Amino acid sequence: MATYIMSDLHGDWGHFRLMLFKIKFSSPDQLYIIGDVVDRGPHGIRLLQYVRSQKNMTLLMGNHELMLLEGILHANDPLEEEWFDPHTFAELKRLSVDERTELAGYLTTLPLQMTVSCNGKDYQLVHASPAPSAVGKEEALQYLLWNRVSKLEASAFSQTVIAGHTPTAFYQDCVPQRIWRYGNYIDIDCGTAFRSTLPGGCLACLRLEDGKEFYT
Repeated sequence: MATYIMSDLHGDWGHFRLMLFKIKFSSPDQLYIIGDVVDRGPHGIRLLQYVRSQKNMTLLMGNHELMLLEGILHANDPLEEEWFDPHTFAELKRLSVDERTELAGYLTTLPLQMTVSCNGKDYQLVHASPAPSAVGKEEALQYLLWNRVSKLEASAFSQTVIAGHTPTAFYQDCVPQRIWRYGNYIDIDCGTAFRSTLPGGCLACLRLEDGKEFYT
């Protein structure tokens, strides 16, 4: 049994499936995806439905899942394209009203953050960054889903934080892109959504048991 973490798939079905093959993912294993499986790429809804159907995969809320949820809840039927990323809109149009309602129900259950323990060590999983305890609910949501972690913030984390949201190229000049570690902060968004514009953009996966990194 192994514990894997991925983030920011952004509709990249092909490299996601290739990653599962590369890590030899099987039923005893557990995969946590820390947000943003939808938008930018052509197969976000397909990915969302697949992850939802797997008992050993857990999806956390990302800012793009939140935008999708708000779009489904506020758009009329037929859907209004202005609410959605073009790729996501094209996929949603192929779903029935009942299927979209069911999908929205699933999105409302996604956790904003969680702590996972492995080999006696705790890891805080969150899409963007932990929120300071003193802030209110709305401000906390901004931290959890939208914040770009600075090096100063990263150096202050007392618990190991694994996040995505900010492509690792934001922090390092590295081709191909690689997972970025700074203090107790680990950024695993290596920019698979930006392969056409980001040199060395790829999908990353981290195994908690031994810290091994995988790329596709």
